[in-house]
Amino acid sequence: MELGILLAFIVAAIKGFQSIYQRKNALGTDEFITAFSSRAFGVPMLLIAIAFYGVPEIGLKFFLLAIPQSLAIAGASIIIAKAYKESDASIVTPMFSLSPLLLLFTSFFMLGELPNIRGAIGIVLITFGAYTLKIGEAKKFLDPIKKLWEERGVQLILIVIILYSFTANIDKIGVKMSSPVMWPITIYVMSSIFMFPVMVKRSPRWKQQIQTEWKPLAILGGLGAITIILQMTAIEITLVSYFVAIKRLSIPLTVIFSYLLLDEKDSFRERITGSAIMLIGAILITV
Repeated sequence: MELGILLAFIVAAIKGFQSIYQRKNALGTDEFITAFSSRAFGVPMLLIAIAFYGVPEIGLKFFLLAIPQSLAIAGASIIIAKAYKESDASIVTPMFSLSPLLLLFTSFFMLGELPNIRGAIGIVLITFGAYTLKIGEAKKFLDPIKKLWEERGVQLILIVIILYSFTANIDKIGVKMSSPVMWPITIYVMSSIFMFPVMVKRSPRWKQQIQTEWKPLAILGGLGAITIILQMTAIEITLVSYFVAIKRLSIPLTVIFSYLLLDEKDSFRERITGSAIMLIGAILITV
């Protein structure tokens, strides 16, 4: 197994653990505070990492790429928050599963990356499996896609996954211009700066909420920093579409962790099929 794919599996495992940790601790923060804090609390860990990794030589082109990237990521976080207010989560969430398919096209045009046939089938299977896992309470399989024509929240998420299909490729360009640590720390700092005034405006009690929940927020931020370093290292050496698809395995891993740590046996039984489909897709990419 190549290193980039192995790192993608590790990132998926950490993401799955993050989801369980956040649910188990039932954070009392709103979506704007959580989005801001997940980056701001990750900055100290990234500063420690760059102290060991070193600061590479960067130029004007680096910042011309980093500024719009940070704005896009901050904007996506705000759009996601709005989407979940506009529409039911069972309709909105499955749409995220479509991002690996979009990356097949954007990665080809932006990076010249094209998976082999087996890898492409693996990406499709992971996307399909993730979609079925995320259907939740949607009445019919195609409900989330059909809702594109009538649900504002689903339309907003479509904007986000289109944005992500570009930002994931830009991450690879940024890493190659700097390093797997320098690029994410720049994005984390800038996106935190962009998100701060939004959080202050939308969350009047942001100080009190952060003071109350600072420990779990710090842990989540630290895990996020570790994850982003591994992620940037992985996309530097493997196809972006492969990495994003494998990272989606965090969904079935969350189901497994829920079974082991939260004793959620019903959801485990309901989601075995989707998890198995995703696993087959991952095997096709890996072998």
